[in-house]
Amino acid sequence: MNSKNEIRILLADDDQIIRDGLAHLLNAQDGLQVVATAENGAEVFSLLALHRIDVALLDVDMPVISGIEAARRISREHPEITIVMLTAFEHEESLGQAIGARVRGFLTKDIPAPELAELIRKAHAGQQVMAPRPTEILTAAYAQTQDNREQYADFIDAVATLPAHLRPTFRLLLKALTNKNISRQTKLKEATVRSYVSDILSHTGCATRGELAITAVKAGIRE
Repeated sequence: MNSKNEIRILLADDDQIIRDGLAHLLNAQDGLQVVATAENGAEVFSLLALHRIDVALLDVDMPVISGIEAARRISREHPEITIVMLTAFEHEESLGQAIGARVRGFLTKDIPAPELAELIRKAHAGQQVMAPRPTEILTAAYAQTQDNREQYADFIDAVATLPAHLRPTFRLLLKALTNKNISRQTKLKEATVRSYVSDILSHTGCATRGELAITAVKAGIRE
């Protein structure tokens, strides 16, 4: 095999058994070569300085520097490297964080080696690759978002049509600030803040500040 055509992989996982096992399995697949392994996110960058890497295969949960933070940094400093997250996805919020880190793939550790190898090849070729579990998480989250947007469509429309002068007060209300603190941050008189709060509640159809905050969360509004 011509080594120039091999996909050169950096594998990072804090579990040595998993790390060594995966390296062995991937090296047995056509066109793949694990050229470096790291046990934490910090070690990843020492190795990137020593090796030419095509694909960084990163576990989400690593010490020193997490896989998510390592992915963000690789994306900034080595945009030519394809980043694939390899994880059990025990914490579903990790998926959203990984998406924000601009990774190409989301794969779980239970994928058979031949399938994992094929997905790495596809990711390196520019495709977005997903294992079944991350796909289920995304689908469920999207469906829930769609349901919420339909259920709270009137509230979302009301927020979208809030007059510009009310928006700063609205954002601070969602942070549960008191009128006094809103007054300090906006440089408005407390009487004006009280008036604005009343206008916001009336405009959005909410009876109380608490209802406003809860409805905003359910509607997916994070202003």
